[in-house]
Amino acid sequence: MKNQRLEEHPVFYEEFFAYAAAEEKVSRKKYLLPKDIDLSKLWLLEEGHCLRNQVFNLCELKKKDFESDRLHYEAGSIETLKNLVDHHNGITILPFLATLDLSKKQKTKLREFGHPKPVREISLVVNKNFHRTNLLTALRTEIENQLPASIGKSQKKRVLEI
Repeated sequence: MKNQRLEEHPVFYEEFFAYAAAEEKVSRKKYLLPKDIDLSKLWLLEEGHCLRNQVFNLCELKKKDFESDRLHYEAGSIETLKNLVDHHNGITILPFLATLDLSKKQKTKLREFGHPKPVREISLVVNKNFHRTNLLTALRTEIENQLPASIGKSQKKRVLEI
C-alpha cells in the first residue's frame, strides 16, 4: 500500500545477480531462474533490510516456508554475505552496485538471471508538498552522473517489490 503523502521519483533500476561458490550446481549455469537456487544454501541479510525482502520476493519465498527446523544464518551487510560465500560456500543475491568491487576471481562466481532480469527500483522519495523541484532535479542528475554507463540500459526486467 502506497503512502498517499509521499511521491516517488525513480532514478534507476539495479539488476540482481546470484553469487555462488564453485561447489554449487548453479555455478555451472550461464543463466539462472529463481527456482534453481537451493534455499538450504542461501545466505540472507537479517530482518529489517529491504534487500532481504526483495530476495524473498525473487525466490517466491514465504517466511514460514524459509524458517524450518534447520539451522540458518543471517548477515548484517552485503560484504558479510560475499565473505560467507567465499569462505563457507553457498549462494547469495547481490545488487549490481555491490559487484563492482569484486576481484577477478570473485567475478567468476557471478551468475545472471534469465529474462526478464530481476531488478529493484532506486528512487528519491519526497513529501508531496516538497516544492524544491530544482534541488530534486539536481540531486537526481548528480546520482545519474555517478552511475556506471551499463546501469542505464533498459531491457525487459521484473521489478521486485520490497
